[in-house]
Amino acid sequence: MGTHIHHQEPRLHAFNGLSAGFRPHPAPSLPDATSLLADEHTGLQHAVVNRHPRYGAQLFLDDDLQISESDTAYGVAMASPLLALRRLERVAILGGGDGGVLNELIRTLEPLDALPSELTMIEIDPRVMELSREHLPVLCGDAFDSPHAHVVTGDAFAWIAKARDLDAVIYDLTMDPVREGQTRADFITRIIGHIARALRPGGMLSMQCCGHGREDAADRATRREVLPLIRAAVDEHFNERCEQDVLVPSYRDLWTFLSARKA
Repeated sequence: MGTHIHHQEPRLHAFNGLSAGFRPHPAPSLPDATSLLADEHTGLQHAVVNRHPRYGAQLFLDDDLQISESDTAYGVAMASPLLALRRLERVAILGGGDGGVLNELIRTLEPLDALPSELTMIEIDPRVMELSREHLPVLCGDAFDSPHAHVVTGDAFAWIAKARDLDAVIYDLTMDPVREGQTRADFITRIIGHIARALRPGGMLSMQCCGHGREDAADRATRREVLPLIRAAVDEHFNERCEQDVLVPSYRDLWTFLSARKA
């Protein structure tokens, strides 16, 4: 068996597939010939893969840094809350096209003989997965080829709106509104509500939230807006909310990750 790829017609723009909630780190303006690994438009977004001397291969989408090979801590932070669950049969990863979270989940659970019977990842841009497989193997490993992985190419928001009785959802998508005219508060309330309905009672949400903006006042201001919105939306449907702040090397910042159980 190999990875199962199901194609759905994407209905939202490419923010569907971005990892970071805020992406404050711009791509190098003039990468030299030895550092530039890929530069193309996927049909949904502009993708650049560049090799950094310190952080390894880096994935940029529309000039925003998504992840680097140095950033395995990101996947660990997203996957580790699921270890608290006794029942872990049906798991969904929303986004995560670089494959880092999927790989970390498989790497962590396989030695424990605890792999879910249904492990589904929904990513809108298949080319991002192909580029990650080719250029960021430190992150994705062979996760896309794992017989335990069911990869759906399509709209993660539409998918989660229909899902039910999941044991865990890992949210690896943007914190920015994905539809024109939608406020950030409405977007966050809506997506957290969809995830809550998709989970069984006691099921786990694990998500990335935002950076600290240690060197950027605008990022700090955005954090002050977004984190309370996330907490309020989560507390409406979940309990045992837990936050962890993790240094993600190539972001050059602490990043906040949140987990909670459905009430």
